[in-house]
Amino acid sequence: MGPPTTTPQPRHFSTANRHLRPVFPSDTPKSHFPGPVAVKPCASLSARTIPEYVGSAHSKLQNVVWRSPLQNIYVVKKPWNETTMNAMVEFIDFIHTEYPSLNVIVSQDVAEELEAITPETASQLPLRSKYSVYTGPVSDIIGKTDLIVSLGGDGTTLRAVSAFSNGSVPPVLCYAMGTLGFLLPFDFSTFTHSFRTVFDSRAKAIHRTRLECHVVRKDPAEIQSASRQREKAEIVQYELAHYKQHHDATMLYAMNDISLHRGSQPGLIKLDIYIDSEYFTTTTADGLVFATPTGSTAYSLSAGGPIAHPLVPCILLTPICPQSLSFRPLVLPATSHIMIQLSSGNRNESIKMTIDGIPQPDLRPGDEIHVVNENGTIYIPGNYQPPKTLRSRQSFDDYIEPGYSGRSTSAEQPNGIFCIAKDENDWTVGINELLGFNSSFKGQKR
Repeated sequence: MGPPTTTPQPRHFSTANRHLRPVFPSDTPKSHFPGPVAVKPCASLSARTIPEYVGSAHSKLQNVVWRSPLQNIYVVKKPWNETTMNAMVEFIDFIHTEYPSLNVIVSQDVAEELEAITPETASQLPLRSKYSVYTGPVSDIIGKTDLIVSLGGDGTTLRAVSAFSNGSVPPVLCYAMGTLGFLLPFDFSTFTHSFRTVFDSRAKAIHRTRLECHVVRKDPAEIQSASRQREKAEIVQYELAHYKQHHDATMLYAMNDISLHRGSQPGLIKLDIYIDSEYFTTTTADGLVFATPTGSTAYSLSAGGPIAHPLVPCILLTPICPQSLSFRPLVLPATSHIMIQLSSGNRNESIKMTIDGIPQPDLRPGDEIHVVNENGTIYIPGNYQPPKTLRSRQSFDDYIEPGYSGRSTSAEQPNGIFCIAKDENDWTVGINELLGFNSSFKGQKR
C-alpha cells in the first residue's frame, strides 16, 4: 500500500514574520516579487584587507588600525528573526547612505530573507533606497571579509567565527539584540558611533585566543584486526568506512570550548589523558570540556570549572560529572600539549565531540584528540611523536603580550580573535551584571 497522495499546498510561514517573507506557491519564481534589495556574488569583490593590531603601554587592549581602507563587511544575524532583521536593514541602510564605498556581505540564507522583501513590505522597514548586498559560498565570504558585524547573542558571534575555523578571523564588532552575553559590549542603539570609531581606526579590541583541536583517527589495520577479534562483521565495515571518511588528521579552532561527551549512550566514557607526552590519568565521566579563557563562562562554568579573564594565557580542563570526586577542574599553561585517547575499555562504540556547540564526526576507541593553544605549543621531545599538523607548531614567537608598547601583530596571519571593546572594563562589568558575581542569598522583602 503506497503513501497517501496529497495536493500541493502554498508555502506558509509564521504570522510574526510574514511581513518579512511573502507567502507564495512553491512553483512561483521569486522574480515575480521584485524587491528593493539586489543580491550579487561576493566573488567579484576585492580580496580581504587585514588590519594591524597595535599594543600600548597604557592599555590592555589593542588598537585596530587600517593601513588599507576597510572595504567589505560581513553582517551576521539569527535567521528569520523579526527583531534582528529590522536591525540588519537599518544597519545596511546606514552603511549605504553614510559609507557608499563599503560593501555588505551576508550569508546565503540571510540573502534569501532580503530578497523576499517586496515593495509593499519595504515601507514597514527602515529603507531609504534600493541597495545591493553580496553573498556566496563560505569559502568566498572568508576570502573577502574585512570586518564581521554580529547582530544577536553570543551564539550568533560563535557561528560567525566558526566559518573561519581553519584560518585567521577578521575583527568582530558585536551588538546585543535583546540577548545577554559576554561577547556583546555594544547596544545596537549606539551602532552609528561605534562603527565610525572602527572605520576611522580609533577602535580598540580585546585579544581572545583560540584552541586548536587536532583529531587523529586510529590506523585502519588496527581497526580491522581488533574488529576481527570481536568477530563482528558489521563493526568492521562501519569502522573502516568511518576511517576512510575521516582518516586524515584534521584541525579545527575553538573560540569557546571543545567538549567530549557520551551523548545519548547510557554508560560513562573512559578517557586517557596525557599532558606534554606524560600520562596523567584515566577518567570515567560523562565527558570533558577544554575551554579557552573566553569559554570559561560557558559550558565549563556550568560543569563546575573556574572563571578566567580573557587575557590569561591558559587552557581549562573541566570534567563533566566525573565518577571520582577527587578529579577537580584544572588550569593548565597555554603552552601545554594535551592528548586525549579513547580508552580501549570503553563500553560505548562511539562518543560525541562538539566545538563551540557545533557537532563534529563521532570519535571511536583508539582515536586521539590533541588540544593546544593556537599560538603554538612547547613540545617536549620523547618517544611520542605529535601528529603532522602539530609538528610545525612548537613556538610562541607570535604571542601578543598585552601592554607591550608599540608592538603589533603580523598583518598577514594574526592569531586569535580581536573583539572590538567598549572600554577596558568590559569583562568586569559582564561578570557582575550577567553572573551576579558574589551575590548574597538574601531574600527579597515583601
